[in-house]
Amino acid sequence: MALLSRNHWPFVFFRTAVCVVVFVLGILALRVDQIIVWTTLRRIPRWYYTCMDLTKFYFLQLIVFVTSFASPCKIKISFRATELPELNTFRVDASGNLISSLSRNAIFISNHQIYTDWIFLWFLAYTSNLANSIYIVIKESLSRVPLLGPGMLNFRFLFLLRKWENDKVNLTNRLLAIDADARGMGPAAGVSLVSSSHSASPSIVQWPKGMSGNSEDISNYQLVIFPEGTVLSPHTRERSNRYADKMDRPRFNHLLLPRARGLFLMLRLLRNTLAVVYDVSCGYSGLNPDEYGEEKFTLKKLYLQGLGPSAVNYFIRGFPIKDIPLGDDDNLDVDDVDPKTLEQFEDWLYNVWCEKDKLMKSFYETGSFVVDDDETMQTVVAKFKLKQRFEILTLFAIPGTLLLLAYWIVKKIVNIYTASA
Repeated sequence: MALLSRNHWPFVFFRTAVCVVVFVLGILALRVDQIIVWTTLRRIPRWYYTCMDLTKFYFLQLIVFVTSFASPCKIKISFRATELPELNTFRVDASGNLISSLSRNAIFISNHQIYTDWIFLWFLAYTSNLANSIYIVIKESLSRVPLLGPGMLNFRFLFLLRKWENDKVNLTNRLLAIDADARGMGPAAGVSLVSSSHSASPSIVQWPKGMSGNSEDISNYQLVIFPEGTVLSPHTRERSNRYADKMDRPRFNHLLLPRARGLFLMLRLLRNTLAVVYDVSCGYSGLNPDEYGEEKFTLKKLYLQGLGPSAVNYFIRGFPIKDIPLGDDDNLDVDDVDPKTLEQFEDWLYNVWCEKDKLMKSFYETGSFVVDDDETMQTVVAKFKLKQRFEILTLFAIPGTLLLLAYWIVKKIVNIYTASA
């Protein structure tokens, strides 16, 4: 008798049931954790932000468990040591876990192909024990998703309305707070604002300058942004091509034209604490150049049908912040920056994307970012999975303890009532 495939209906039903139950219970447990943190620690900033950031780690555990259970895959990372900061490494330990050593303050920029791209980039931070330091730039509409939206608000993700005048102010204030936290002079360290407004920009807040002498006050950050702004699709490709023609730039074959202004703002406001910008080129095994990831690897296919990519392929290189053209002025409003400075940054980003487009061409031709005759290139391959088999149970520790305590109290009350009856 032939063995049933993992896509046969009994397995699909079982997998769907497990994923839905674990995810819903996990989100509920996460919200309970966050409510407890808010209720008990909101007046103690250092503990409050530390514990709230820990729920980021819990959420990453949940989403990695569910994703790896629904659609098991591998992570393949190719890199050249000469193109990464010193001491940055990727390796696989004796248990088959991907282990990395990444810069403590970094920005990840990547091409955007499927709606779960951010999960795999967050996983990279997890492999370097930085999962609780993640910040992701996402659409504001996601903040209104029941249960999940309030949780992400507590994660302090950067939500965009895609209206520049509003986004510019919100991003500026959030980035200034992240920068202040990275210096130990922000809200996570319990530091108060110097002023509720900036003299030149009334809606911009100010934090104290300098660096805290207490290392416990310092909070790291790993910021993830997709400069293309959306996933690659027939519609977005057409729109990108029209804009490329308008800007008199050659079209890309495998990417969308990146948007420079938002990233320019981020790099300028974080440049005093930012160590490196990781440029991540992402390719999915099983995806052909004439196909679109958002159509082939939909959320339904990935989580319900188990038809995700067999491997997530990355080519990673790092750009020191000092090598990126950002100008020498200290304007907080990027719209006041010399247009030539912004133009230089746009050219830099466009060139990065040109190189990325060539890498994607090579990936689609060979199925890998590895260059056979390049002895400087290294590749590590590991399963996309949690480091410990039962690691996800930590998410349920506090809610589970409360349920047991409630059960014990109710049982005691019932026994007392029964005995007295």
